[in-house]
Amino acid sequence: MAEVKIPNFDLTGKVAIITGGTKGLGYNMAHTLAAYGADVVVASRTAADCERVAKELEERGIRALGVATDVRNLEDVKNLIQVTVEKLGKLDIMINDAGVGETAKLVDMTEEQWDKVNDTDLKALVFCAREAAKQMIAQGGSGYRIINISSAAGVKGTVGIASYNAAKAGVIGVTKTMCLEWSRYGITINAVCPGYVRTEISQAKLDDPVIGKKIVEKTAIRRVGEPEEISAAVLYLASGFSGYMTGTHLLIDGGGAAG
Repeated sequence: MAEVKIPNFDLTGKVAIITGGTKGLGYNMAHTLAAYGADVVVASRTAADCERVAKELEERGIRALGVATDVRNLEDVKNLIQVTVEKLGKLDIMINDAGVGETAKLVDMTEEQWDKVNDTDLKALVFCAREAAKQMIAQGGSGYRIINISSAAGVKGTVGIASYNAAKAGVIGVTKTMCLEWSRYGITINAVCPGYVRTEISQAKLDDPVIGKKIVEKTAIRRVGEPEEISAAVLYLASGFSGYMTGTHLLIDGGGAAG
């Protein structure tokens, strides 16, 4: 029998950073990557949250760090990369998950609301990815991963969240440019676009009998997603399975954008 090379999900020896890694989807991603052997750095603005989650991750038998970071502050982002490399030796996987949202129709939206979302969800993501790419390029080699968390809102319009729509569509667009500029250095760059997922952030809407029913009815699968279903896609993109995939996005929304 000829030799058959089989890729796998094992991330042992890899070092991953997850921004927004202390809550919601990022928290589940952190535990998922740790469960598959990666050493994980979680970043959020609150030091206590970072420390708490890092301790949880260490219980899985991996090395973990929590680094308080405001992703809108470039010096904070540079510090995040620097501390990761100083403490864990390198950077293999960058997951840009930190984000915010604002609800307001366009005619009512303030400039501050627009800037808050786009500064966090798009501008900060770009500079987090850039600093990670610079480190990966300096390291040499290949097998590096940058995973940008966009949204199903990036591929369709939604009343009341224009700033979020714009930022998340921008993430998909800039992911393609990152691909063209950085893939030659052994880095794959892809985006993940979740629909509604059951987290503490979305729970109030999902529990509302009217709003929750409308959300479910907009999906083809007639339910909302679970955090682990998004983490599964992130795990795929972080793993050896996805080595020939770059510059695209995975839409995981229960068929909501299909209609």
